[in-house]
Amino acid sequence: MKKLSLIPALLLFSACVTPNVAVNPRADFAAIKRVAVLSFNGPQGDLAADLMTQSLVARGADVVERQRLADVMKEQSLSNSGSFDPATAQKLGKLLGVDALFVGTVSESTPQTSYLVTQAGGKSVFQPATVTQVGGGSVYSEGSVMGIPNSQLLSTTANVSMLSRMVDVKTGTVLWSASMSYEGIDVQSAMSGITDAFVRSLAPIWPGLYNNPS
Repeated sequence: MKKLSLIPALLLFSACVTPNVAVNPRADFAAIKRVAVLSFNGPQGDLAADLMTQSLVARGADVVERQRLADVMKEQSLSNSGSFDPATAQKLGKLLGVDALFVGTVSESTPQTSYLVTQAGGKSVFQPATVTQVGGGSVYSEGSVMGIPNSQLLSTTANVSMLSRMVDVKTGTVLWSASMSYEGIDVQSAMSGITDAFVRSLAPIWPGLYNNPS
């Protein structure tokens, strides 16, 4: 069984984690006025793209509505994939009036799960005990379970790893790239933490965003 690491939830979820970012030194971010976010590759890629869109809009970016993007791609029989070619990027740029596309991949998505730990005789749950393990990441205690004597519920965090790229639609050049792994109380909160961090890394270099500390 995986060793249980009881970490206070407040310290765990407020940990300062930043993405690994690469910026093209020749990129002209001032020319990027409007963008679109394609569905990410990997598990829950649509959710990741929706949250990336939300993070961008919250910072003031001009983002094409994702349903409009999906409709155009379906009409034109274009692949909704992060591995599309420059010709596809150019076509989308013209059809949607965008200057850049965000593409990405969810490389890991492990949901929040729980352990139910029970112990006969009132002894500590860390003595020989019955443990029901349901996978997951770091473990924190949620206290005893009502109606089950000498029990403790231990919940694991959700783990997500993502990477994203900002691609110039005219040239197919990658302007910005970032990757990050994060833990949250569930997959959505972990993904949201990552997309917020991605957009924060863009704020100082892209005039299309509000550069504020929030």
